[in-house]
Amino acid sequence: MNELLMKNPEEMAGLTFPCSCGRTHSIDINGVRIGSGILSDIVKSIQSLPSGTVLFIADSKTYEVGGRKVEFILSKDFALEKVIFSNNHLHPDEAAMEQLRAAINPNMTAIVVVGSGTLNDLARYLSYETKIPYIVVCTAPSMDGYASMVSPLITKGVKVTYSAVYPYCIIADIAIMKEAPFHMLHAGFGDIVGKYSALAEWKLANIINDEYYCEITAALVEKAIGQCVSSAAGIMVRTPEAIRSIIEGLILSGMCIGMIGNSRPASGEEHRLSHTWEMLALMRGQETFLHGNQVGIATEIIIHVYEYLATVDINKVYAAGKFRSLTREKWENNIKQLFGDIAPQIIQLKAADMNFDETAREKAAQNIVQKWGTIKESVLQMLPSTDSYHEMMETAGCHLTPRDLKLDRESFRLSLLTSKDIRQRFGLFQVLEDIGILDEVAEMITSIYYS
Repeated sequence: MNELLMKNPEEMAGLTFPCSCGRTHSIDINGVRIGSGILSDIVKSIQSLPSGTVLFIADSKTYEVGGRKVEFILSKDFALEKVIFSNNHLHPDEAAMEQLRAAINPNMTAIVVVGSGTLNDLARYLSYETKIPYIVVCTAPSMDGYASMVSPLITKGVKVTYSAVYPYCIIADIAIMKEAPFHMLHAGFGDIVGKYSALAEWKLANIINDEYYCEITAALVEKAIGQCVSSAAGIMVRTPEAIRSIIEGLILSGMCIGMIGNSRPASGEEHRLSHTWEMLALMRGQETFLHGNQVGIATEIIIHVYEYLATVDINKVYAAGKFRSLTREKWENNIKQLFGDIAPQIIQLKAADMNFDETAREKAAQNIVQKWGTIKESVLQMLPSTDSYHEMMETAGCHLTPRDLKLDRESFRLSLLTSKDIRQRFGLFQVLEDIGILDEVAEMITSIYYS
C-alpha cells in the first residue's frame, strides 16, 4: 500500500494490482503526461492508435487557450474533422451530444478534446458510444472528470450520471492551466476538498448497509486531498507547484472512480447538492456556476450536518419516532415544489428505492441507532471542523456561499430535502430521513446561511 501511495498519476497509468479489499483494480489509461510545454506529446499518443481521421473538439474559448496550437500540431500528420462549439454557455445535454454524433464517420480512429468539464464529459460519453479512443488536453485544473469513467449529462432537464470510459491519454500542460480564470482554479480545489464529504459518506454507507469499501482507494483519495490542501496558498499567485498539485489530485481522484467502478470514492451528498443547484439554474434560466465551485459550498454544509450529528442523542431521536411520519404525499410534494415540470422524472427515478411502510422504516431507524457509536467513532473523525474548512477555503481564495448561487431561502431549504432523490444512492441525507430529522436539520442549516 505504501508503495502505491508513493506513485504519481503518470506512474499509475496502466496499473493493474490485486488489492487487500479482495478485488483487482485496473487503471486502463494508456498514458498521463503532466508538465509545461508538452502539447506535442499528443502526436505520439495518436500514432499508437490505428491510422485514420481524428475528431477534434473544442469550444470558442478553449480553442484560443490551447486548441489552436493543438490543431496546428495535429494538422501536420493527421486528417481532422472539427467541432468547435460557439456557445459560451455550453451544457452537456442532448443537443450537444447530437452535434458530436453527427461528426462521426467510419474512418475515425481517435477523438481529441481540448477543454475541461463539459467538453470532457461529452467526449467521454461519445467515446463510450462509438468505441473510438479519446485523448483529453486539459485547459484548467477545474474538476476530477479527466480520469473518470462516468459522464454526468443533462437528459430532459435532469442531471444523470452515465457509465463511460477512461480516456486513452491525458495531456495536462501546466503552462496553459495556470492561466485559467481563478473561478476555474477554485472549482478544481472545491472538487477535491469535496472528497472529505464523499469519503465520509462512503464509510457511512459501509457501516449502515455493509456497502463495499476499499481502504486503499480511500487512502489514495485522502492523498489527493492532502496534496491540494497543502498547496492552497499558491492558488492565488498561480504557482506551477500549486497547479500541479491540484491537477495531480484531480486525476488521481478520477482514477479512483475507475478503480472502484463507480463514483463513491469521489462523490457524495455534496455532489448531489451541486447537481440539484445546477438543474434549478437551468430550469430558471439563471447563470450556472462551475460544478467544483458549488461542491466547495456544499461540502461546508455537509460538515455542519456532521457536527450537528455529533451532538445528537440518538436514543431520544428514536424515541420521538418522527421517522414514522414520512408519507409518499409529503415526499412527492417537496420534489414538486422545487423541481416543477421535471419533478415526475425524479419521482419515477427514486420511487422504487423509497419505503413508506412504517414497520420497514422502524427497522431502518433501529439499524442506524445500533450502529451510531461506530458512526461517531469512524465517520466524524474523517472531516475537518467547519472553522478549519472555512479558513482553508479563504486561504485558497474561495468565498462563495449559497446566496451567491442566487438561491432564495426556500429553494435552498428544499434542495436539502430533495437532493438525495436525484440519485439512487444511499447517503447522509437518507440517514437523516431514516431517523426522522431531515426537516429540522434542513431548517437549521438554512438558518446558518439565511439568518
